[in-house]
Amino acid sequence: MHVRPRWTALVALATSSLLLTACGGGSDSASGPDKPSGAKKDKSAPTVPAYITADQAQQALVALGDLPSGWKLEPNTGLDKSEGGEDQINSPSKPECAPITMVLNTGRLLEDHKANAEVVFTKKGDQTTVAQDVSGYLRAEAQKAMAGLRTAVDRCAAFTAKESGKKATVKVKKAAQQPAYGDESIAYAVTVVSGDMQMDFDLGTVRSHGAITTVLNNYSDHGDRGKEAFGKALAKAATKLTAAASKTA
Repeated sequence: MHVRPRWTALVALATSSLLLTACGGGSDSASGPDKPSGAKKDKSAPTVPAYITADQAQQALVALGDLPSGWKLEPNTGLDKSEGGEDQINSPSKPECAPITMVLNTGRLLEDHKANAEVVFTKKGDQTTVAQDVSGYLRAEAQKAMAGLRTAVDRCAAFTAKESGKKATVKVKKAAQQPAYGDESIAYAVTVVSGDMQMDFDLGTVRSHGAITTVLNNYSDHGDRGKEAFGKALAKAATKLTAAASKTA
């Protein structure tokens, strides 16, 4: 399943209901000095994995107990709408803004991930969603993806895109208070306006080695703003990601 983002009606001040539809840094080590010609190669030394496994991606997911009370897990649900889900945001007017639309559509920064896991929580009786994606890449790929995201956050204060085929305005703002998680991290807010409807998001993205996690808070104009749950989820996600990625190159 994937979670459909929450729209807030700008004119009627009404919010659409949540629809869940079915769907399925540390420094790189440099090579050391040449060994003496008589030295024997240690064949017992284990090979360090290049990226996290699917099991390690699952281990890096936030659990329900990591959030404040009043939240519930949405089973078999994720962020990825790339397989034909509604509310996809495509065709950014500025190429450098593509990481923003990519993360809103899939929860990820890159399509070619080596491992992936997602989880979604909703506030009981409310219309606020906190969700997380964990994806594994080669370290160099992850570093490049984060650099692209930083560029997008810095340069894409406003751009246009297509939302379900309609013109939408996307606004991006870097958070005033930046977390210091993993090897690198960035917090930012995104607003999408299409016609008289609006979507609002808080996002935080963290990289550790070649693993990247993004935590997203999609809130409406009433009810729980989701800030407390988002902050706790992001901190816990970063801790779990760092632990999982520590076993990789």
